[in-house]
Order: sequence, then structure tokens, then C-alpha cells
Amino acid sequence: MRVTGGELKGWVLPHGFAHHVRPSTDRMRESLFNMLEHHQGISGISVLDLFSGSGIIAAEFISRGAKRVVSVDLDAKNIVHQKKVKQMREGASIWEINKADVFKFIQKTDERFDLIFADPPYALPDLQSLPNQVLPLLNEGGWFVFEHQPQLVFKQPVLLKKEYGQTSCSIFTVESLTSL
Repeated sequence: MRVTGGELKGWVLPHGFAHHVRPSTDRMRESLFNMLEHHQGISGISVLDLFSGSGIIAAEFISRGAKRVVSVDLDAKNIVHQKKVKQMREGASIWEINKADVFKFIQKTDERFDLIFADPPYALPDLQSLPNQVLPLLNEGGWFVFEHQPQLVFKQPVLLKKEYGQTSCSIFTVESLTSL
């Protein structure tokens, strides 16, 4: 697992995260981040990384100049791993790592973000409701990037959907919901 772009491009993250974690593939991350840089921009944004697992998504955002990255994961092994990864890199002080239930965290936080990324376990029940829970945490013009199985269908309008083999990324905005 390597960082695919930015200042840390090529850096290989060590293993040590929980065995059930399904990290996003290099190909998918490279394509997604190229699209984000082109359409949204990453430099200087605040990011919330939900179900952060291995920490590779946070590393990608840090590498590309995000001003702040907040990661949330419930698994203690993932949190220990992310903290070790954070210690390995200078400049990772912008990375805040939280051991918490994602759903409780998003209900309690009053912070807003420019971009929210979520890669929940595919078997988690009621994943279709996640956009409605997360969108209130976005700043105006912000994007919610949701990694999921291709067959997942949403009631909310999707701004953009990208397919990467067995994985899809759907992008939601507050604006797309209010344009109904």
C-alpha cells in the first residue's frame, strides 16, 4: 500500500492494521484523488475520514496538502497502527486520530469539513442512510465521497459516481440535495 500522489508519493505504509480492513486499491485512490484535485482541489481543505482503517486515505490527503485531517475508527488495532504511521512522517501533525464509533462521532461533533470520505464495512446495515447523516457536517460547496459496493442504491441524488471494479465511489453535496 503506497501513497499515489503529492509530496509523499511512493511512500509505502507499513502493515499492522486489523485483518478485516479492506484498504482502497492504489488504482482506485490514484484515480479518485486525481479527480478530486481537478474538480474540488485538496490543498488547504479540512477532511473527515470515516471508517479510517489503515490510514491510507488520510496519508493521501496529507500528501496532497490538506490543512487538517480528522480520522475516526472504532477498531483499537487500526488506531494504534494509524498513530504509528503518523509518528513516521514529519508534517503529519495536522492529522487527528479518534477512536470512536463513527455514528456517535458524527452525531456529537459540531465541526464542519470541506470534504468527508467514508469507506464503511460493506456488510454494515442501512448504509444508504449515511449521506443524510454526514451531509450536515459539510461546509458550503463541500463533497461527501462514499466508497461502497456498486449495487448500493441511494434515495439521495448523486453528483457523480465512479466505478472501480468491485468498488464504487459516489459523491454527494448539500447542493445536490437542495436542488430536488
